[in-house]
Amino acid sequence: LKRTRTSHGVRAGTGMAASRLLVALVSAWLLLLEASPLEWIGGWGSGPVSKKHATDELTDSNFHAYLKEHPVTAILFYAPWCFYSQQMMPAWDLAAQKLMIHDPPVYLAKIDAHHYGSIGDKYGVNAFPMVKLFVDDTVYDFDSRGGRGWQQIVKWVNLHIERDHVLKSVEDTEHFLHDNDLNVVGLFTDGQNESVFDKSSRHFQDVAFAEARGTEVSKQIADRLSRHASLLCETVDVGQSSKNEMQVTLPRTGMHCEDKPRNPQRPDWTDTFATVVTGDHVMVRRADKPEGWQQLLQLKCCDEDKPNAKLAIQVGVPSVVMFMPHDERFAIYDGPIDDVHQLDKWISARRNPMVMQLTHDTASKIMEAGPEKLAVLFLINHDRNEALEAVLREAAKPLRGRVSICFSGTSSDIEKRLMDLAGASQDPLPVLTLVETHHGNGPSHTARKYRLATDGLTTAGVVKFIEDYEDGRLTPWLRSEPEPAPEDNKGPVLTLVGNSFVSIVHDPKLDVLVDFYAPWCGHCRKFEPFYKELGTRLKHVPSLRITKIDATRNEVEGMAIQGFPTIVLFVANAQGKKNMVTYQGNRQPDDMIAWLHRHCGIKFDDRPPKKVDSPDPVESGLLDPSEEDL
Repeated sequence: LKRTRTSHGVRAGTGMAASRLLVALVSAWLLLLEASPLEWIGGWGSGPVSKKHATDELTDSNFHAYLKEHPVTAILFYAPWCFYSQQMMPAWDLAAQKLMIHDPPVYLAKIDAHHYGSIGDKYGVNAFPMVKLFVDDTVYDFDSRGGRGWQQIVKWVNLHIERDHVLKSVEDTEHFLHDNDLNVVGLFTDGQNESVFDKSSRHFQDVAFAEARGTEVSKQIADRLSRHASLLCETVDVGQSSKNEMQVTLPRTGMHCEDKPRNPQRPDWTDTFATVVTGDHVMVRRADKPEGWQQLLQLKCCDEDKPNAKLAIQVGVPSVVMFMPHDERFAIYDGPIDDVHQLDKWISARRNPMVMQLTHDTASKIMEAGPEKLAVLFLINHDRNEALEAVLREAAKPLRGRVSICFSGTSSDIEKRLMDLAGASQDPLPVLTLVETHHGNGPSHTARKYRLATDGLTTAGVVKFIEDYEDGRLTPWLRSEPEPAPEDNKGPVLTLVGNSFVSIVHDPKLDVLVDFYAPWCGHCRKFEPFYKELGTRLKHVPSLRITKIDATRNEVEGMAIQGFPTIVLFVANAQGKKNMVTYQGNRQPDDMIAWLHRHCGIKFDDRPPKKVDSPDPVESGLLDPSEEDL
């Protein structure tokens, strides 16, 4: 701007033009000054943005009402200071425009989850930006590893909401059953409302849904489903072959195998196959080329279909049925068709086997427990224990749909992570622990765990344990170091463990500052002398405790520490529940003392008490002064 002033050499011949230019530049500068720094840099800020963007800006006061009004909504949880949040905003706006033409429209909105931290905590927002799709009462997380462009956002949303697969013929049904071994099929009469079925279909990522609309076509498909359910089908793993032909053993005689591969095929694969079954063997031959194949081939093989044979299963209309590649393999829904909660619960109970083994492939299925968020009962042991496993397999039958049951070893990476989560790394095995999959909402919460002794374990005992859990009669199991002896815990910083945390920290008459640390944390070691100095300077304050806890060896109900060190003040409150305030400032003692003065519930004087001069010691006359203390 200095270059526009005449005193710095603007020529007189451009007087009027220069004057207009100066006004324009000054006006533009004032507009920039009025905008927030982030609006200047990135084109948007933390203020009202509804006029600039295609997505609605939410607050903590209208967030839940917005979701109630728009039950299918994607939310961007952002922070104004976050570069990646700024970078994603244009793509989010463009995705919103694309999805508004969806039928019905899909709404995209955003919320400053840094400013409205309670909303972010409730939905587990611990990084920025984070995207979640809300479909009725189910929440799906966006995996940003595939990119944050509008194309990825739109594709991800469509994956979860475009679940309507309408069967118009028996041939459609054949294709659907072939491509999906875990599926739910709804058969509806003329004019029947299938909206509850459609809503349930959006609650499951790993279950395929299809429906037939109309009495006549539903009856035709019901007959085919009856025949398909009466035949026992298997997925046979053929694998790779360097030769043109390969013979594989079948589970039993009397089966036939389809030529079309069961495993997904890439568009560029030209492989076609021909199968011939003899007894309990199938000969697989590659038909398109006289060579082998490199894909891990799978085939669908079923018992031989006998047209005149009496079918063991009869599917009626209307009805909802489910096929699954485990347990009884087929089920007919016997609940109310207009109750989405009951339908979800019925599907959740059958989407996984009643008893599973923990592996890398099954881990996500086990912990992503569907809309019902079933807790998981883990048996952790070095080796197989057939007696305990038999008890749990028997208990799984009456507990189906109420809890998942899983066996785990101790050697693989995923098994070691479970042991750490369950607190079983240092405990004698076997360990039987119930782990919640729904309690970890936000950075200040962790999954609750409950232990059941394995000595003398019975099926009735397992069922009673789950009943007590459902009725809220169990106490969560928390990992804890042994409590230090009182004589060893008298320093300026009091050491807490899991078992002593509540009695000290939640004393309503005390302000308690807690340092959640990790022994391996370099920042924690650097902070330790400053924290000890703080404790020494405030040791005389009767209403204040300076404490620490090793958060890697101790667990606290309702707390999950995301970084080290984390310093939290539990504010004294004689009237009720204590509030928590996290310290975010400079870690010098003077700064922390000033912060404590602002946030403690009980006022205190940080000045050290005056020392009382003690008189000179009186000689006893019995000993020489140099011998008095001997």
